[in-house]
Amino acid sequence: MLNELANLAIHNLMRARARLFMTAGGVLVGTTAVILLIALTIGLQTVAETGIGQSQSLTEIRVYPGWSPNPEQTEELPTLSPATVRTFWNIEGVEAVVPIVELRSWAELIADDYRGGGSISGIDPQFLPYLGVRLEGGELTLGENQALVGVLIGENFYDATAEEWTPVVVDLLNTPLEMSVYSQSGGEPEEFDLTVSGVIARGSSFEYNILMPVQRVIELNEFATGQETDFENFTYDWVLVRASDRNVTTQVADELREMGFNASGAADFLRDLNNFFGTMRVILGGVGGVALLVAAFGVANTMTMAILERTREIGLMKAIGATDRDILTIFLIEAGLVGLSGGAAGVLLSYGLQNLVNQAIANLPQQQGGVMFLPLDPTQIGGQLMIIPPELAVFALVLATSVGVIAGLYPSLRAARMLTVTALKTE
Repeated sequence: MLNELANLAIHNLMRARARLFMTAGGVLVGTTAVILLIALTIGLQTVAETGIGQSQSLTEIRVYPGWSPNPEQTEELPTLSPATVRTFWNIEGVEAVVPIVELRSWAELIADDYRGGGSISGIDPQFLPYLGVRLEGGELTLGENQALVGVLIGENFYDATAEEWTPVVVDLLNTPLEMSVYSQSGGEPEEFDLTVSGVIARGSSFEYNILMPVQRVIELNEFATGQETDFENFTYDWVLVRASDRNVTTQVADELREMGFNASGAADFLRDLNNFFGTMRVILGGVGGVALLVAAFGVANTMTMAILERTREIGLMKAIGATDRDILTIFLIEAGLVGLSGGAAGVLLSYGLQNLVNQAIANLPQQQGGVMFLPLDPTQIGGQLMIIPPELAVFALVLATSVGVIAGLYPSLRAARMLTVTALKTE
C-alpha cells in the first residue's frame, strides 16, 4: 500500500517538474550553505589540531611555581625545590619529570658576521631521553660548553652590519659558534666557544631553545647576577612534566594545580580550541540553517498551491475509498521527496565545491607557515581547507528531508481534512 502511495506521490511531482526544480533549488541552497560552513570549521579545526599534534607537545605540561594575584596572601606558595620536584614522579599518569633552569640574562650567538639567539635553558643531561625531542642532526648529548639548539634558531640569524633585518640560515653543526653572555650590571660579556651537539627538529616545544647542561647555566647565572647560588634554598624556574598518554594530560595538570602550582600545556589549549570550533560550528550552521528555513517556506507554499490546484482530485480519491491517512501520506511523501531531492543535490554540489576550493588552495602561492592569507597551514593535511565527513553529508540529507516533511505537514493535514463533497464541488 505504501509503495502505491509513494508511486502516486512521485507521479504527482513529475507532473510539475518546473515547480519541483525551483522548490528543491531552495533546499539545495540551504543544504549547501549548512554543509560548506560546517565543513570549513572542521577543516580549520583539523589543520589546527594537526599543527599541535606535530609539535609533539600534547603530553607535555609546563609547571611553574605557585602564584597568587592577591598581594595580601599570607599562605606560603609552593616552590619548585628539588625535593618537591621529585614528588611529581608519584603522580599517576606521569612518565617523566624534567626540571629546567633558565638563563637570567641576555646571551648572543655569534657565527662570523652573523648574530642569533634564543631562550637558554639548563637541563641535567641524564634527563635528555625524557624530553621526547627529535633531532635533525647530531647526537642527543650535552657536555661542557655543548648545546642542543633548536632548528628555528639556525634559521633566524641576521647580519649585524646590514641596515635591515633579514633572516640568515646558519649550518649549526658545521659552523664555529661563539656565545656571549651579558651581565645584568653591564661590563664585558663572558665569551666562550660553543659546540652544537645536536639540532632539535621542527615541531618540538624546544625548537627555539638552546639547551645546555644545568650546571653550566647556573654558573652563567652567577656571572650575570653577580650572586652565588644558594643551593640550600635552590629552586628550579619551571619543570617539564610528560604524561604517559594524551588522554591523562588534563588529569595530571589538574592534580598539579591542586598542589598549588601553575600548570599549562598544549592539551589545555587544544581543549579550548575544540570548544571554540564547536561554538563556531553551531553559529555557522545556524547561519546556513536560515537558508533552509527560507526553503521551508518555499516548500510549504508549493504544497499549499498544489493542494488548491488538486482539490477536485483529492475529492475523487476520497470518493473512491482513499482515507484521510492516505491523503496525508501522499502529500507528506511529496514534501519529503522535495526536501530529499534538494538535499541530495546540495550534498553533491557541496562535494564539488569542496574539491574546487581545496584544489584552489593547493595551487595558491605558498610561504613558510602555509598559504599566504591563512593564519593556519592547510598544507599540513594536504591542502584540505574544507572537509566533509560522511556523517555530515548524511546529517544534511536527513535535515533537508525533515525540513521538507515538516514544511509540508500543515498543507498535508489541510488536504487530509478536506470534506469530500466540498472538494468535488470545486471547479
